[in-house]
Amino acid sequence: MQADFGPQQTQLTNQQNGLNAQLSAFGTINSDVSSIGSALSTLSSLTPSYNASSTNPALVGVSSDGTATPGSYNVSVTALAQAQSLASTTYSSPTSTIGTGTLTFQFGSYNSSTTPPTFTANSGTNPTSITIDSSNNTLQGLATAINQANFGVSATVVNNGSGYQLALTSATGSSNELNITSSSSSLNAFTYTGSNSTTALSQTVAAQDAQFSINGIAATSQTNTVTNAVSGVSLTLAGLTNGAPVAVTVGPNTSAATQAVQSFVNAYNGFAQDVSKYASYDSKTKTAGILLGDPTVRNLVNLFQNGVVQNISGAPANYQNLMALGITANANGTLSLNTSTLNSALTSNYTGVVSALQTIGNQLGTTVNSMTGANGIITARTNTINQQLTNIQTQFNQLSTQMQQEQASLMQEYTAMDTIVANLKNTSSYLSAQLGSLPSASSSSSSSSSGG
Repeated sequence: MQADFGPQQTQLTNQQNGLNAQLSAFGTINSDVSSIGSALSTLSSLTPSYNASSTNPALVGVSSDGTATPGSYNVSVTALAQAQSLASTTYSSPTSTIGTGTLTFQFGSYNSSTTPPTFTANSGTNPTSITIDSSNNTLQGLATAINQANFGVSATVVNNGSGYQLALTSATGSSNELNITSSSSSLNAFTYTGSNSTTALSQTVAAQDAQFSINGIAATSQTNTVTNAVSGVSLTLAGLTNGAPVAVTVGPNTSAATQAVQSFVNAYNGFAQDVSKYASYDSKTKTAGILLGDPTVRNLVNLFQNGVVQNISGAPANYQNLMALGITANANGTLSLNTSTLNSALTSNYTGVVSALQTIGNQLGTTVNSMTGANGIITARTNTINQQLTNIQTQFNQLSTQMQQEQASLMQEYTAMDTIVANLKNTSSYLSAQLGSLPSASSSSSSSSSGG
């Protein structure tokens, strides 16, 4: 049977192994092309964006949301925003007992030109009341109650070396001064109405707005984070400039475009290297790649090569294709990116080059879809290979059936032969027995002689 069916089995096995190797290779190439598609998607989604930088971020930090208008700004800081801080008189312990009642807090600003100062509450804000009773009528209990109310005032008990004081801190800005009143005289020590008192809270740090200028235009801010002075730019005021303005520059975010192009080149080179691995001939080892001469692979390479050199619709005159943006083809089929050329193009015509990259991303993206989509050429090729594998499996099954039938036929022949041999043995035994029962010739001769 081996002589009859062995060569067919070997041939089918070799064909099956070869097709499985091709299927695996196309799986790798399909993954490579998908990676190229992801890189192209990034290119197609590029939009002009702008970064902001500061010559002295320790004094003026800066960030951009990408929508800022390019420009240069000189920023001078003459005052930083401060939060008002208040402190109580000194107590002997954090657990010192205080009065009971209700403290009411409100944010606003004082007019210190009047006596006593007049308070104007911030519009749109409501007072916050804190109740102090026998469960929390200690210095620490009051601090905890204020913090738990979470209304924008932080409280802590500070050891000043000779005792303990309650310290309150509001939000930054001159409109976040505190007005604190009490429903009970036993809590008057924790009230504040705009002036210091030995029997109430005293101001230790005055509320203050940040004061700064941009290109000589004076401005103020309740906080040290300024988000509305320059559109799309956030300034973080961290120190006084003392007459030496900090230069803030908003310019094109060229790194995002450069990284997107480099990612495309890297993805394409992964594809090119795998194509070389599977579809080339190694003259040293005299080994052919599993996809050498495959028309689908040639088609893939041609589609990409044509896409790289094709003109970009609507691109600026000097940047009609990727080669003009610094991408060149190498002898081994890979691509190289000259970042200096690309950055020069981006600096010269930022929005035009970004638009060109968007277009090439869309154009080559369509090419990728023609390769990997449901009706793509890679999909069609792998479907063909899978069908061939199915056909080979069918041939294996048919061959197995033939072998089983041949084996059954041989078994029948062997059984018939065994029966014949057994019958012959039985006949032989019978004849031997019959022959053994006949008188021997010598015995007959002796009897005849005695009679004569």
